[in-house]
Amino acid sequence: MPVLQLDEFKTRQRATWEGGDYSACSPYIADVGELVVTRAGITPGMRVLDVACGTGNAAWPAARAGAHVTGLDLAAKLLEVGRARARAEGLEIEWREGDAEHLPFEDGSFDRVLSTFGHMFAPRHQRTAQEMARVCRRGGAIVTATWTPEGVFGDLSKAAAPYMPPPPDYASPPALWGREDHVRELFGDVATKFEFERHVNRIEWESLESFADFFMAHFPPMVTAKAMLGERFSEMRAGVVDVWKRANEVTDGSLRLPQEYLLSIVRL
Repeated sequence: MPVLQLDEFKTRQRATWEGGDYSACSPYIADVGELVVTRAGITPGMRVLDVACGTGNAAWPAARAGAHVTGLDLAAKLLEVGRARARAEGLEIEWREGDAEHLPFEDGSFDRVLSTFGHMFAPRHQRTAQEMARVCRRGGAIVTATWTPEGVFGDLSKAAAPYMPPPPDYASPPALWGREDHVRELFGDVATKFEFERHVNRIEWESLESFADFFMAHFPPMVTAKAMLGERFSEMRAGVVDVWKRANEVTDGSLRLPQEYLLSIVRL
């Protein structure tokens, strides 16, 4: 199989995240964006960038806190959803289509640079970290949330990997951002202090199977996988459901799924 060039890889990423209906999924991790904003210490008047913002899970609470917020994402469809919601809530947020590896902003433009899971999918981690640090002013902070390799996301990724095309050599595994040592390595040249916290986001649903139906029908990478795999998708789905079954915290037929993530605060 020929190696995807970087531009083609990102075009496919954009198409993936514009498929499905991520806006149906994002409310279930809204608590993470709120915690990122709280830990970032957002105050009125701050200049805040939400990198790979999706529909705006960190941008919205930052704007509610009185910050001047810019949300940036590769997928225009997700920005449209964020823009509509912000308009409905009367929030002033600037929405920009752009690449986490090539942020279209001047050096030191922001007091805080945030990301809730989105940045982890940019293929070149060091490049992404350099860009986030470049646009954050000295004395500011970069605050991110990333699923951990040891948590449900890591197990789900392993279950899905045999069914998906292998990533190109230049693309690092997204869950590496969920390791403290990786974050330290990425920002070691510019950081004055690191702070790390582990938290759990929980999905509660009436049953595991009904959640699986919802997730497979809406979560963009799964919608893309279903279209690509055809009949083999049922095999991948069974592997993913098995991961959730093992992680389920309850035995009454419902679902209580713990999703561990690392919250990283990088002070510059």
